[in-house]
Amino acid sequence: MSARVFNFSAGPATLNQSVLEASAAALINYRDQGVGIAEVSHRGPEFSEVLAEAEARCRSLLGIGDDYAVLFLQGGATQQFELIPMNLLRDRAEYVVSGEWAKKAAKAAARYGTVDVIGDSSASNFNQLPAFSADRQADYLHICSNNTIYGTSYPSFPDHPCLIADMSSEIMSREIDVSRFAMIYAGAQKNLGPAGVVLVIIRRDLLATIPEDVAPIFSYAAHAKAQSCLNTPPTFGIYMLLETFRWIEAQGGLAAVEAVNRRKAQYIYDAIDHSQGFYTGTVVVPEQRSLMNITFTLPDEALTKAFISQAADRGMVALKGYRTVGGIRASTYNAMPEEGCLRLAQFMAEFAETAQ
Repeated sequence: MSARVFNFSAGPATLNQSVLEASAAALINYRDQGVGIAEVSHRGPEFSEVLAEAEARCRSLLGIGDDYAVLFLQGGATQQFELIPMNLLRDRAEYVVSGEWAKKAAKAAARYGTVDVIGDSSASNFNQLPAFSADRQADYLHICSNNTIYGTSYPSFPDHPCLIADMSSEIMSREIDVSRFAMIYAGAQKNLGPAGVVLVIIRRDLLATIPEDVAPIFSYAAHAKAQSCLNTPPTFGIYMLLETFRWIEAQGGLAAVEAVNRRKAQYIYDAIDHSQGFYTGTVVVPEQRSLMNITFTLPDEALTKAFISQAADRGMVALKGYRTVGGIRASTYNAMPEEGCLRLAQFMAEFAETAQ
């Protein structure tokens, strides 16, 4: 077997090796029962225990109170773009467009009612978070807390009685106060596990407001009542989330994980900032630079291609930037080892020196 490389993919993304090994063992033979965890009934005792433990550990890590429901659903974040207004839009909702996914979310919501885009940084190709002033009387305020493509992230969150955040690319990467939010949702494939699961954390008082004519399969209230088992859930994906939660706890929880993530990101940002202009960060406000998705450009396309090729030769892959930004994107999710970020920063310094 070839040695594992440092995979900087934006998602599906790298997973911790111990999580992979434990999940692989459970997939083949769960607890020596002669059957894999993906083969047991979602209503049987084996998976019921997995689901209960996954919820309990998720609540513990994020400090989620009993006034919130925790759901493990399918459809990814993109499906939530539709379900949020379907469930919660009554009169008018406000959206902040800070990247492609926030833009798609706002467009989807407009099919269900009045949507006001109160901040939009598309004119500058999303190189910073837009300024905005929210109306606290709106049904909800929607933001994307970390923009995978453009490398921006909210250093602090707006105050709103019904704040909804897409946290797909930064969930459990730093400490947050869940009580500041009415709803948090996140596709698992960037920081929690494999593609196919979405984590939804929603305040219970909102569930009571969901119209009864919303089809049960699209209703957060129905999914909460059925404890994420209204239909067959993505059982193996949820099991991998459980192993990820166990691993995060073993690291010391979110405070410890955040400290490591800040060091990891700083290695790379220092390499950008100390390159005498060879590398240019695409985010213009330093305080808004993401810990999870670090984006920068080189002087020309030929150098960019050479950078990507030579990095791959050194065991660092999936560094090509998204097409609307170009350049390089290094996604440094929780499972990216600190050594990977340090090695990338060292390579950046060497490449810049030899190329100039």
